[in-house]
Amino acid sequence: MRNIGGRPSRTLLYEDVVNDLYTLIDESQLQPGDKLPPERELTEKLGISRNVLREAFHVLESRGIINSHQGKGRFLRVMPKAGDMTTKYESLSKNLERCSMIEAYEVRQVLEMKAVELIVRNASEDDINDLEKACRELEVIFEETRRTIGEFELHRLYAKKTKSLFMEQTMEIVLSSILDMMHSRFHDVLDIHNPKKEIDSHKKIISAIRERDAETAKQLMFQHIQDTMDMLQ
Repeated sequence: MRNIGGRPSRTLLYEDVVNDLYTLIDESQLQPGDKLPPERELTEKLGISRNVLREAFHVLESRGIINSHQGKGRFLRVMPKAGDMTTKYESLSKNLERCSMIEAYEVRQVLEMKAVELIVRNASEDDINDLEKACRELEVIFEETRRTIGEFELHRLYAKKTKSLFMEQTMEIVLSSILDMMHSRFHDVLDIHNPKKEIDSHKKIISAIRERDAETAKQLMFQHIQDTMDMLQ
């Protein structure tokens, strides 16, 4: 294992400790479901305060890599039994996070299908015009960058146009969690998205909304999210 404790004596940002915990998971003999070393051992090993360690643990918990059990300690998540979820990456921590990402996308898929149904029911013509405008603006960005930068902003707009405050708040939690995982360890998934295909997908979804065709809009949104889930499998 690399010398993850060999650092200057100073208060470390929790992001640094998150990376050290990834290294600990990947280079130790820990297996899914195993208990992590106690806080005292880790603070001494990493040369950090308990508060910083707990901030780092909070990040790993939010990414679904570890679970905390009151009075028992912290444990690596257990891998799903269905399918082979352990061989896509060499890194154990990334495979664990991949499981969490897939679970987040499964929740997102259900929510976004319901979202377009609510948009069909609740949105005004001006609301749909806003979606079309946002899609056109996104297309320009995609053409300039050749990447799908900013796409989640359109998905946030879908949530807003449902006219359901609870849907908007719930979607924000899910999208923020996914973005955190995407930007931290899954740049490869972001990079392999096809900008033209993504825009064409959004155009079809918004067209179905314009036609007040909830079933078609839901089917299109299902496939839109499924395409990314397939990349993660």
